[in-house]
Amino acid sequence: MDTDFVSRRDAIGLGALTACGLGLTNLWGTESLADEAGLAQQLAKLEETYAGSFSVEVHRLDGPGDFTLRPERILPTASTCKLFVLCELFRQAEAGTIDLKSPLTWKPDHHRGGDGVLRAMVPGQELSIHNMAILMMIISDNIATAALVDLVGPANINRSLKTWALADSNFHDGLPGGSNASQMKQPVSSARDLCSLITRIDRKEILTPQSCDEIIRILRAQRCNDMLPRYIPVGEDWGQAKTWIANKTGYGECRVEVGIIKSEAATLSLAMFFQPHKSPPHRLKSISDYPPVLAMAHACKAVYDSFAK
Repeated sequence: MDTDFVSRRDAIGLGALTACGLGLTNLWGTESLADEAGLAQQLAKLEETYAGSFSVEVHRLDGPGDFTLRPERILPTASTCKLFVLCELFRQAEAGTIDLKSPLTWKPDHHRGGDGVLRAMVPGQELSIHNMAILMMIISDNIATAALVDLVGPANINRSLKTWALADSNFHDGLPGGSNASQMKQPVSSARDLCSLITRIDRKEILTPQSCDEIIRILRAQRCNDMLPRYIPVGEDWGQAKTWIANKTGYGECRVEVGIIKSEAATLSLAMFFQPHKSPPHRLKSISDYPPVLAMAHACKAVYDSFAK
């Protein structure tokens, strides 16, 4: 019996390519354009195809090599700003002002639309602070985020961003929502800042080694996998695999990814924004085949291929 199989990620990728009418032999397969043209040219082609622009910074962590494309552009982070919240939470835990084992609940004022599961649950239930943070990161729960921002304080997050020399980043008051949503500004950052932050987490420079290891462990359990991990040859991982991707995804005005890729071929830190020139219509319950999502998935694969030769 034939024992070959198609992984869940491969199946998603094949479906997306079919839905877009793109031939597998002329786009992003093993014989990809990475073998024929420079990475900048590939990204330019994707920008034309998907009517938008990228901002990218990549560092190779297992050897020499970097790539940047407009890394200084300051753009809306969408949910990748939750990495700022997570880092501030662990900073305060290290300082002894927060006990990650303590219970935390959510209030009606914390209600947000968008991603997550808590909005389908009855308010008032308790989770540990640590587990609330895990919900915030691996399924991007917006109510968990609001509860944690309330706990750590947005001013403290912004103070830490300055301490960590993330000059392009401003958390403002967090993800807009609640009664003051119309007055709230979107958190912003740059590919330069996000890549710097994730690189320093991986190198255990920004917090204690224990905190950095736990942040990476949480990011490795990410369940929003339709962009950065989509076409990269790294399988499912719950903390035991030798190859892995630790990432945080953002869906908003920009599509955003920040993460670490550790494969057999290369170890990279990466931050990428894709800003559509005009938001395409979106009427699908599944966002996997939404054009900006596909643009990001193909661009992340192109970046990986260019370093993994």
